[in-house]
Amino acid sequence: MRKRLIPCIFLKDGMIIRSEDFRIHQIIGNPISEVKRFSDWAVDEIIYIDISHSNNFQVRRNDHKDVFSNNNLELLSEISKNISVPLAFGGGVRTIEHISSLLQMGADKVILNTGIFSDEELLKTASKIFGAQALVACVDYKQECVFFSHGKIRSKYTVQDWCLKIESEGIGEILLNDISRDGKSSGFNIDMVKNIVKQSSVPVIALGGAGDYDDFVECFKEANPSAVAAGNIFHFKEHSYYHAKKTLERSNIDIRTEYGVFS
Repeated sequence: MRKRLIPCIFLKDGMIIRSEDFRIHQIIGNPISEVKRFSDWAVDEIIYIDISHSNNFQVRRNDHKDVFSNNNLELLSEISKNISVPLAFGGGVRTIEHISSLLQMGADKVILNTGIFSDEELLKTASKIFGAQALVACVDYKQECVFFSHGKIRSKYTVQDWCLKIESEGIGEILLNDISRDGKSSGFNIDMVKNIVKQSSVPVIALGGAGDYDDFVECFKEANPSAVAAGNIFHFKEHSYYHAKKTLERSNIDIRTEYGVFS
């Protein structure tokens, strides 16, 4: 399988944010206008994670006047109309009904996190109903420990133990997110990614720490994940996705080399 390079977009109260330390959030854009840009770039896949935990969710069109969505299901429906690449969507998913709604509204995969920690039957049941290929676990961690609820709850699980558990219960993919590197541009946690890739029989996506294109190369070469994901680097550097792909191509990483429109 060819390696994937995935933009990860964090949403809060209906807007795209830049995250740092998992607690400092800066509004940087509108999710509707941004999705067209990524679709034009023909990215391998897009990950959307909604970290909202208030009742102020409002999505406005580009004129910033017309509120057309007050929840992430309506937003997902609008996003899916403007995109032609695989889409994973998550945030606050706690029930089978919510998973079903996200898939019906256009998500190809649903990202699960705290919901499968607080309800031990959710993942098992969801895997039987929707299939493992439709389910991604976002594993937020610091050092060896897994955290939940936006990084506020430190669990008893090590990263290795939690990944083994969710794989045995039917997860189809692991999004491995080092929250201590969130927004730091310090590079990926190569040792952790390598360890989880070695023990897992499902695809692993590395997230957290990308600061330049060489960080992607290092992660692929040293840890061999199925994909690497990043947020800030794709928001703040012009034509960043194209240049990242070119860097990977020159480094002999087996990446898809079809390119979209960069204007």
